[in-house]
Order: sequence, then structure tokens, then C-alpha cells
Amino acid sequence: MAPDQHPPEGGLNFGKNYAVLNLDLMTVLIDAVKNTIEGRAFISSCERWNAAVHKKDIRPPTIFTTLFFKPGELELAQDAPFEKLIREFGSFAAGSSAVQIASNFEVDSKDVVLQKTRWYAGSGNSLEQILKARNIDTIIISGLSLSGVVMSTVYRLFDLDYNIYVISDNVLELPLDQYQKYSQVLLGGLLPKMNLRVISISEVLRGLEQS
Repeated sequence: MAPDQHPPEGGLNFGKNYAVLNLDLMTVLIDAVKNTIEGRAFISSCERWNAAVHKKDIRPPTIFTTLFFKPGELELAQDAPFEKLIREFGSFAAGSSAVQIASNFEVDSKDVVLQKTRWYAGSGNSLEQILKARNIDTIIISGLSLSGVVMSTVYRLFDLDYNIYVISDNVLELPLDQYQKYSQVLLGGLLPKMNLRVISISEVLRGLEQS
């Protein structure tokens, strides 16, 4: 069954060659939103999804990304646009607790955790090689933030001809007061215009059971 095809009961089926991509669910960003209504809902939904994936008997490749830099920030040009954008959150130093995947989310030896050095999930790492080696054709995305890592990754993977699903409950925008405005544009307008699927946590959990 093709990944976009609906089975008789009306749910989703992601096929056999799909991967789960969790973008920048790192302590420094989770801490920035965890005490807000929007942040708690986001974290709860991501926890629910992550737990379901880890309970599956035949688990899909599950990849987490985290943004960090080597001592001296050799990969980051001082006062460059990207450096200015992330400066307010801290140094993103390699090995610091801030850049670890937040403790809310289970990560075990079967998962892959990749360092990246820019918005795109595959920047400075082997993401594309991993997807190719495992014959992945479909990718299910969660992440923080929507206009940053999520959209940058969507555009790149779209260009590489992957089927892409974005879980609407599992994305959030920073700063939080911009979430409603940008989610309506990006999730409600841009992604459907690209023929990409935006699905809820309930839909993706049903799809996981049927895939």
C-alpha cells in the first residue's frame, strides 16, 4: 500500500520504509517552553508519540537531532545571521546539559542522535546517508521550532523526494506568542500547497498501529 493511501477503516498507513525524525527536542529549548500552556501541550504530545514509537515491536528508524558546537564554536561565524538568531538561548556547547535530548523523551541504544550545526536536520552530519542506507521513503516529523528547523528540514527533504508528514501537535514556534500566526500560515497553507500532509497526534498514532 502506498504511504498516502487510506486503508478501508480510514486511517493512515506509512508503508514499511518510514522513519521518525524528532528535531531539536533539547533541554535548552524544552526548558524555554515547559512552563507555558502551549509548551506543556507540545511536550505532552511529543512524549505520547515517542512512547508509542518505542513500544512498537518492529520500531521504525528513530532519529533525534540536537544543535551544538565544538569548543570555540568553530562551525559558527561570529555575528553571522544564524549566530545572532540563536545567541539569546546560550552557547550550545558540546557536552553541556543544555544540548542533550530533554529527559522527557526516551532515547535508547536503537535511536540515533545526530549533532547538527544549522537549522536543517542534516547540516554537518550523516542524516541523508542514514535515510538512503535504510531505504527510507517516508518521514514523520516533530520539532521545535516550526519556522526554523522544521521548515528548513521539510524543504530539503521535499527536494530529495521524500514523502513527509508533519505532526501538527508536535511542532511549536518560538517565541510562543507567534505560534498561532505562523502555524496557520505554515501548517494550514504552505505545507498543503506543497502537497505535504499535516496530521494530528491521534492520526499519527493510528497510522503507527497500521504500518
